[in-house]
Amino acid sequence: MFARHSLLRAAVISAFALFLAPSLATVPAAAKTITFRATGAPFPINLPNNWRVKDIERGVEISSSDREVRFWVEAIDTGNVDAVVNNYFKSFRQQGVKMRLPMTQRKDVFGGVDVILMDIPSIYDGNTTIIRMLITNPRPQERKGLFIAYWASPKADRKYDETVTDIIMDLLRP
Repeated sequence: MFARHSLLRAAVISAFALFLAPSLATVPAAAKTITFRATGAPFPINLPNNWRVKDIERGVEISSSDREVRFWVEAIDTGNVDAVVNNYFKSFRQQGVKMRLPMTQRKDVFGGVDVILMDIPSIYDGNTTIIRMLITNPRPQERKGLFIAYWASPKADRKYDETVTDIIMDLLRP
């Protein structure tokens, strides 16, 4: 996900070209929809039926049925972005993730909203692991922006690339 073993990273790097194409046709037929309301404007997120959703303080934690892909979707105020990012860094470190520099950060605009994508090279349990964060400013109809943290093994990242990309597309659509 997010690297060119990923559709989403290619979209970010090329000015979100994939997001501009209206398509959620790849969402599996056996899907459930949750409504995310935390930013102030409710919108649907389509998930595979067997994926898990857990409410957290400012949003939801979503994980694949095998728990190999996890991401957190939160509504954040622009004033607390640094605190949220640092809390995730701290949490990942507490779980044994070793994050290395340099971290890459890209900025773009999607649907008139500023988007930042951070790719954090990491090691977990002696193996490469994928950690990414995506931050948006609030859209005009919303009170808060989105913060998305993503954690997966490289194998799961490839396995669930299309599904995760579709979920992220739901979250970033204008």
